Amino acid sequence: MATTDSLENPLDRWPFTQLTLDANGDGQFTVADVFERLWALFFLPGDLFLHTLSAYAAPIARWLGIGAADQQGFVSGVLSLCAWFVALTAASITYHYVRDLDYRLSNATWRLIARARLRARIRFTLLRQRWRAWAAARQPAKPATEVLEVELSALELRVLQVYAGLAAGYTLSVSEVAHALRARVYATHELLTALGKLGLLSRALGGTDDEMSYTLSAAGKALLAARATRRRAPSVSHG
Repeated sequence: MATTDSLENPLDRWPFTQLTLDANGDGQFTVADVFERLWALFFLPGDLFLHTLSAYAAPIARWLGIGAADQQGFVSGVLSLCAWFVALTAASITYHYVRDLDYRLSNATWRLIARARLRARIRFTLLRQRWRAWAAARQPAKPATEVLEVELSALELRVLQVYAGLAAGYTLSVSEVAHALRARVYATHELLTALGKLGLLSRALGGTDDEMSYTLSAAGKALLAARATRRRAPSVSHG
């Protein structure tokens, strides 16, 4: 068994204490010095443990028969192998934990940004609609519009009535009208385009996705008012 001679401090063999990379003392730094430094690095944990045991627990070191010959030996190699295994395992666990934490934080950050952008768009749309309603309410009354006499189908009249039910400043997109009529979007688009060409609907840019939408024009309002007046006229005359 090895004698308990004074053990050399393994940290004294490293460049940060010797201020040199020359490991064999030949005055040159070569590939052999690199391998010697790596060899000493592998045995560093075991050598440090043996040196600490000899320096601060000398009775135990003597009882175990640990001496200078055990540095970079079998006992130091076993201790170093276990130490490096634990260190690499801990590093791997830490790396995966940090990567998972970064992934979770990144997803949470993007979800928060997306939610904030959605809320901002909703608030902007509501404010824009309220501004249009406020501006429309402050506009002076327009002179009576000449009533356009056109023959409209029941579906076209239904569309105008849907738009007439909107509050001032509000619009309806093609998809919203199609949903209200339970019709296809393409057919509804053609219908709204035709009413727009007649001047009964006015095109406007609205909706959260900047979809083309429409609002009832002054001619459309006048047409509905004229039809309502004509329907009331026979009942008044009979009365």
